[in-house]
Amino acid sequence: MHIDPFIGTWQLDPSKSNYELGEPPATGWYRLEATETGYLITMAWTTQAGQAMEMAYEGTPDGKVYPYADSDVVDAISMTRVSAVQLNSASFMAGQQIAHAARIMSEDGRVMTVVQSGNRTDGTLFQNTAVYRKQS
Repeated sequence: MHIDPFIGTWQLDPSKSNYELGEPPATGWYRLEATETGYLITMAWTTQAGQAMEMAYEGTPDGKVYPYADSDVVDAISMTRVSAVQLNSASFMAGQQIAHAARIMSEDGRVMTVVQSGNRTDGTLFQNTAVYRKQS
């Protein structure tokens, strides 16, 4: 039986994370669950001001672009399993890719680094790096 190292609950390590765009969360967690066709990804975080936030989406890691209706800033997503230790996704709006995320697993499977990149409103690039430690 193949065990997917991404499946589980991950706790944000703010001290190891670096945000070029937006304010880094005070706390956060990331959960990946297996679905029939891929993953259910749930993210929850608390802002520096104490506001609780949460979002979730399902993705099929086949590289295809699928419509996404639960957002005002994204209308399609894609997901690709690059390797046993890397899971990528991309966000699109009006046919243009606006953001990319690479989830990279540590060799021991206990740390997941999420590198998100995209364009700021002025067209310059940003890269946010969030480091998560496996909880379950």
